[in-house]
Amino acid sequence: MNVDALLAALSAAMILGGLTWIVAALRAPSSDEPVRPPSRGTKLLALLSAHYRALIAALVAAVAVFAVTKWPVAAVAVGVAVFALPKAVMGRAAKERIRKLEALEQWTRRLADLLVAGRALEQALEHSAARNVPPAIAAPVASLARRLRVTRMPTEDALRLFADEVDDPIGDRIAAALILVARRRGRGASTVLQQLAELVAKDVADRREVEAARAEHRTTVRWVIGILALFSVLAIFQKAYVAPFGTPLGQVVLAIVALFYGVTLVWLHRLGNAAPGHRFLNAPGEKS
Repeated sequence: MNVDALLAALSAAMILGGLTWIVAALRAPSSDEPVRPPSRGTKLLALLSAHYRALIAALVAAVAVFAVTKWPVAAVAVGVAVFALPKAVMGRAAKERIRKLEALEQWTRRLADLLVAGRALEQALEHSAARNVPPAIAAPVASLARRLRVTRMPTEDALRLFADEVDDPIGDRIAAALILVARRRGRGASTVLQQLAELVAKDVADRREVEAARAEHRTTVRWVIGILALFSVLAIFQKAYVAPFGTPLGQVVLAIVALFYGVTLVWLHRLGNAAPGHRFLNAPGEKS
């Protein structure tokens, strides 16, 4: 093993990683700045920023592997793995969606209670943002209340924008129900919202059961990744064992093996995750 190459690769990884975190820290807002609800553009920039950091990490890992092994196939495979595997093994999206649905259920029940107390729909929507808003939907609810109270936006348009910020089919269903309530001038609003909250609660319970089953597939993915990582460490220290991979034919074989592993991990990832479904409610001014 070339110790100098390994040290150079590790040094480059540490330098690039440190620069990435410094840039992220400089771009982060201070604690004194007011927190504003994120717009669609802000969400897109955050998503691009996350992809940018993942791409930097993947490039650093690929360069480090190539510096140690001189195998281009291994470098490409490790780079792709560093970029794609965290999403496959975390299951963060499913957990965040469950938290969002629970927040929507709590918010809907509170709205129903406010309407039972005799408040108009617009007043109930504004009052719902005053306190005890679940963090998962705090920003969309605050934006909804501000549009109704400050800009005096029509209720239907404000609810469509609310659904757009929540960005979930269940949020569309709740917003659509509130739009119908607004058109009917509040008649039967509390009953509709209570029934809708019960449906959302049932959906959350079902998704928790499904998520528990899907977690087993993500555990399998972690085991596969752990075995591959162990083999990679052994390959670094036992160069005679993996010497055949250093030939052109060995690189072809390694590419085929990496492809099979990649297809398997993608399949396991799809088993462990489900699409949230299609939204049906458009923002104001958008065509259906």
